[in-house]
Amino acid sequence: MNNITIIGSGSFGCALAYVLSKNKENNIKIWSFKKEESDLINNEHKSIYLKNLKLDSKIKCYTDYKNALEGSEFIVIASPSKVIRKTCEEIKEYIVNQDIIITSKGIEEKTNKILSEIVKEELPNINVSVISGPSHAGQIVDEIPTIVEYSGNKKIEEIFNTDTFKLRYTDDMIGIQVGGALKNIVSIASGIVEGLEYGTNTLSYIITEGLNEIKEIGIKMGAKESTFYNLSGLGDLLTTSIGNESRNKRAGMLLSQGKTKEEIQKEIGMVIEGFDNINSTYELMNKYNLDLKLIKNLYRLLNKELDIKNFIKLILI
Repeated sequence: MNNITIIGSGSFGCALAYVLSKNKENNIKIWSFKKEESDLINNEHKSIYLKNLKLDSKIKCYTDYKNALEGSEFIVIASPSKVIRKTCEEIKEYIVNQDIIITSKGIEEKTNKILSEIVKEELPNINVSVISGPSHAGQIVDEIPTIVEYSGNKKIEEIFNTDTFKLRYTDDMIGIQVGGALKNIVSIASGIVEGLEYGTNTLSYIITEGLNEIKEIGIKMGAKESTFYNLSGLGDLLTTSIGNESRNKRAGMLLSQGKTKEEIQKEIGMVIEGFDNINSTYELMNKYNLDLKLIKNLYRLLNKELDIKNFIKLILI
C-alpha cells in the first residue's frame, strides 16, 4: 500500500484525495485545520467547497499532525502558499523519510522564494516534488480529463494517474512553480477586463502580456523558457483567466465593481492567492530590473495607488 497524507482539506486537497482513492493501492489520510471540515469528511464523506464530491469512506481526516502523518510515505501539501513555512515547522517532528509533494501555488512574501525552496530549507534531506497545471478542483471531481505537470520523484505518476487525471514529467521545477504562482495575478487582471465587459480582444491581450511578464521573471529565476508554453505556464494561465471557476478571476471582476480587497476576500470566503502574491511578485520585478506594466500597475491598484479607470489606461498603452 502507498500511505499518503494530504495536508489541507480545502477544495483542491479534497479533489486530490478523490483522485488518489481511485488507486486501490493508496491508503489516504487528510489533515484539516478546521474541525468542522474534518467532521464533515469523516461523518458524511463530503467537502464544504465541492458539492458534487463524495469521498471514499475509507479516507480519514484528522486535526492533529501526529495521527495524520503516522505511517505516511508521501505527504501532499495542499495548503495556502502563505502558510507553507509554518506548516513545515509544525510537521518537522513527524518527518522521517517521507516524500513531500507540493501542490500549492505561490511565492513567499517575505523572502520571495518559491515553495520548494521553503520546504527544502525547513525539511532538509527530504525528497521534494511539485505538481502544477490547469486543474480546477470541481472539474477534477467531475472526472473531466485533466493533465498537469510534475517535477521530482517519478513514482508519483503511479500513485496519481487515473483514466481522467494524468501527470506529465518536466525537469524544470522552478518554471512550473513560477507559472503556477504568477498566473493567479494575471487572472485578477483578466477578471477586471471581463467585469468591465471589454470583450475577448482585450482579454486576449491581457493573457498574452501576462504570459510574457511571467516568462521574463521566470527566466531570471532560472526557469526554462519552453516551460511557459506548456501546461504549467500557458495551460494554467488560460484555464484560470478564461474559465469562471477561478477565485482570482472572480476577485478581479469584483474589483471592477469598485469593491475593496477586504470586501472581496470576505465575499469569496477562500484564499485569493493573487492577492497574497502581488507584493512578492512586484519585488521580484524590481530585483531583476524589469519593467512589467501589468504586474506593476496591478500592484499599484491593489495597494490603492490607482483606481480602475487609470489602471486600465496604463495597461493598454
